Amino acid sequence: MNPEAAAPDAPSLGTNERSVEVPWAHQRVGGARRVLDVGCSTSDYLSELAREEPRRGRRVYGLDPDAPQPIRNVGVVKGTVVAPPFPTASFELILCISTVEHIGLPIYGQHEFPHGDILAMRHVRRLLAPGGRLLLTVPFGRAQVNPWFRVYDRRGLRRLTGGFRTLSAAFYRLRQDGDGSYEPCRAADLRGAGYDFEHMRTEGVALAELAPSGPLSFLLARAFTRLSLWFDRLRGKEKPFLPPS
Repeated sequence: MNPEAAAPDAPSLGTNERSVEVPWAHQRVGGARRVLDVGCSTSDYLSELAREEPRRGRRVYGLDPDAPQPIRNVGVVKGTVVAPPFPTASFELILCISTVEHIGLPIYGQHEFPHGDILAMRHVRRLLAPGGRLLLTVPFGRAQVNPWFRVYDRRGLRRLTGGFRTLSAAFYRLRQDGDGSYEPCRAADLRGAGYDFEHMRTEGVALAELAPSGPLSFLLARAFTRLSLWFDRLRGKEKPFLPPS
């Protein structure tokens, strides 16, 4: 299976998890003046963010590895968060909306490297200014690795967010009536959730507002992550998931 061929075109807003992710993130931007969106190629909401809070002088930037198109009033940069073209502590708020699950997989012009999602989160942490926040959304349910994205379970999400503390969190599931909308739920309700390949949308999504934890917590989380990944390799649990043919 060619992973490049497997990557879908982005569905329009309202047909997938963006219908809950974007409003959720927008409500939590607050008065942040320096904002970065990681993976901005389909971020239609950035122009609106840039127009808000004009008196505060808000500056909005977008970062994407795949030759992103210009966005009005947004500083769009081609690059990757694992080698960010910004100084440490540059941003009060970082948006990572359905992005980190792709990082490190051979898609969207990236080089393939193991655990790119976890490495990306460490760089995101460095880019946050003191008191800064990260708005993160990811597919959530039954853990799996697809040629172009990952789905996280409780353990995987905890590992991904090591070094951060949770300010707020929410979970949504795809409604069973087939109208393509999502409803709030508990994390436990998504235990078996997978991915709707027919419509290119996740069956469950986790949304987390995060802030960097203290240095000791970060070091402990980093050590735990390394140990956890080592055990996964030892037990052969790092196996790719492919959709049924």
